[in-house]
Amino acid sequence: MRAPALGATLLRCALYLGPLSVAVAAAGPLGRVARPVTAGTLLLGWSLAHALTGVGAVIARRSGRGPAATVVARGFAAAAALWVALVLVAPAGLIGPDRGLAVTVGLCGLLSLGTVTVALVTRTEAAVVRWSLPCWLLAALGIAGTVGDTLAETVPVTALVPGAVALAAARAFRPVLGSSPVGRLRPGDLRHGGMRLLLGAAQAACVALLWHAGPPAATSLAVVPLLAAGPILEALIAWHRRQVQAGLDVSESDAEFREHLSGVTVVTIAALLPPLAAGTALAAAAYRMPGGTRGAVLVLAGGILLSGILAITLLLGWRGRTGIATLLAAAPPTVAVAVPAVGAPPVAPLPTAVALLVATHLAGLLIVARTAADPRRTP
Repeated sequence: MRAPALGATLLRCALYLGPLSVAVAAAGPLGRVARPVTAGTLLLGWSLAHALTGVGAVIARRSGRGPAATVVARGFAAAAALWVALVLVAPAGLIGPDRGLAVTVGLCGLLSLGTVTVALVTRTEAAVVRWSLPCWLLAALGIAGTVGDTLAETVPVTALVPGAVALAAARAFRPVLGSSPVGRLRPGDLRHGGMRLLLGAAQAACVALLWHAGPPAATSLAVVPLLAAGPILEALIAWHRRQVQAGLDVSESDAEFREHLSGVTVVTIAALLPPLAAGTALAAAAYRMPGGTRGAVLVLAGGILLSGILAITLLLGWRGRTGIATLLAAAPPTVAVAVPAVGAPPVAPLPTAVALLVATHLAGLLIVARTAADPRRTP
């Protein structure tokens, strides 16, 4: 990979560390709210971020950074209002004993994801990463406090998290100030945003499935492979896009372009195979381990498989198969919910979730192979 492309990939990965560091720093409050609060925040925030990243990028090219940032700000403001309303009317069993804490957790999560979204839309990733450093620092202090560092234990990490989130958001949403009017969104913009919204919701539901299926003490292990695979998957998708575009530019005939596309497809599938192989092998090995360790290993295997599924669905979305990508990502949580509903014999949630992720990853590879080699599906 060329140095500028590698730098851009690593910068995006550093940007994604913002919300993850907020989650780490706020581990205590997250443990005191009911699981539907974390799942609801993830579902609402991730799906909206996915939709507004696509719509905002189109508006940024057409009207500039200010209007694009304004659209993202309006979208997340509406999501924040919806979240507050839902928490206020929801039963206590769904949100935990403290409604105020549930509101704060959701708003911080939404604001953190909105910060990443507007940074991507306005191409201010480097500046927002710098302003997110306090979130990283609080996450480091939170981890140090859990392992017995007495100095870190004296820092009120939880109380400082909302301020750190707001600081990064203030820098990210700066283009909104003094921006020109957004204007009326075109029907194509709304359709594009709607499709990406559904894809983001399906991906978030997939993550929530693994998060809720695993034991509470081990679910954070699912984040480890996602962090490790982030730069690699970003690099793979960027490489695939550049190679397809390069083939369109240099190929002198349809036959030459198909041959070029065939080579790109082979490399792409080869790069997507390791998550499937590693996740499946680790899941199989988990059943030869003691019961106390098995859950953690299965969660780790699920995280590896999930990283590959996210890459597959993002790649399919870029190749114009957003509907197929959405159905693929939605399949594991849909089946997991449907199995008990049809009166099937009880099954263990975590092994079932991992098995569904294995099947989904395999199906996704087959779909990518057909799509990537099809010149008619080239954007």
